[in-house]
Amino acid sequence: MTSPAKRLCSSSSSLIKYQWHPIVDDDYLRLPNLIQMTVARVKDRQLTSDIIPLINTIYSWPHSLKHIRRLHKHDNHLDILLYPSSFITPLEKTEFDKYFENETRLINIPENPCLLKWQYDICIKDHWPGLVFRENKILEQSQLNKDLTEQDDIILDLFQKIQENDKESHYAIIVDNERQIPLVGSRDYRDKHPLQHSTMVAIDLLAADSVYLRENLIEKFIEKQEKKTYLLNGCSIYLTHEPCIMCAMALLHSRVSTVYYVNKHVHVGALGSKYKLHTLKKTNHRFTVYHLEQINNGDTVNS
Repeated sequence: MTSPAKRLCSSSSSLIKYQWHPIVDDDYLRLPNLIQMTVARVKDRQLTSDIIPLINTIYSWPHSLKHIRRLHKHDNHLDILLYPSSFITPLEKTEFDKYFENETRLINIPENPCLLKWQYDICIKDHWPGLVFRENKILEQSQLNKDLTEQDDIILDLFQKIQENDKESHYAIIVDNERQIPLVGSRDYRDKHPLQHSTMVAIDLLAADSVYLRENLIEKFIEKQEKKTYLLNGCSIYLTHEPCIMCAMALLHSRVSTVYYVNKHVHVGALGSKYKLHTLKKTNHRFTVYHLEQINNGDTVNS
């Protein structure tokens, strides 16, 4: 079934292709922090049951490193992680010579668990193979670029319509995810009031009791929709520009599900450029964020 907005807003064809690029926590973009450990090679694997209690009396394996297997077998050898390289009470030489071969060596292990498979692959190849890792397919998928949907094309066309000759101002459109229809569209009025950014105005327009009393810019293009509370449960918001910290916090408190924005705001952008507010661990609501990026020649889809 064709949506009401689709009948009024036709997508413009273009040779330039775009995708939505996810703005994710920095923890997914880098390797975990590494800590240096002392490793020894066991002389006789049959003595492992004696070695483990002995080593645990010197350095008990902490719960924070449960993602690391202390023992690692390869070929006909067995290696064991003894303790951090900075450990000040190492094993006595007589005991070391009894159970271990030659000299110790230093290796790095990830201080925290690997979150993504690419991190795991690098860590087991370059550092310590004995890592515990369970791949999360949903998490892996969330790191990929997304192709534009029909709804995305509709919203981007609506932006073109409501902007008219004002291409520099900031605009926002809130969409009902379940019904896949735009609810309100707003522009920036900060020249008249410092708090009336397009995001703030859009949230206000959706409220049952509007304070700003600004025009819903998309009502001339689609049927008027009923208003709801200020909460954006089940809604996404499309923005011509990355929101500032004030607007990003308003979206968080409004319980928005997804934010899509076209242009970055390098100096004050709070969802990718300057900050990544949506990734803060202690907030009481999490939402996903995407930025529109042009696909370069040779790029593969969803890469």
